[in-house]
Amino acid sequence: MFGIGFFELLLICVISLLILGPTRLPQFITTVEELFIKGRNGINRLKQEFYSEGFEKQEKDKDE
Repeated sequence: MFGIGFFELLLICVISLLILGPTRLPQFITTVEELFIKGRNGINRLKQEFYSEGFEKQEKDKDE
């Protein structure tokens, strides 16, 4: 997807562990995961809203 291989991912993990430390790293990962889920849910809601608006407009155009 992003072209990140195993060694790049391992390097990111080691740097994160060094910067955040073993006590704050789990909390950071949980926070990032929650933000990712909220963002994905927001995008899905937006897609659904655009789809329903387009469908309603299509139905109105069909009726006229």
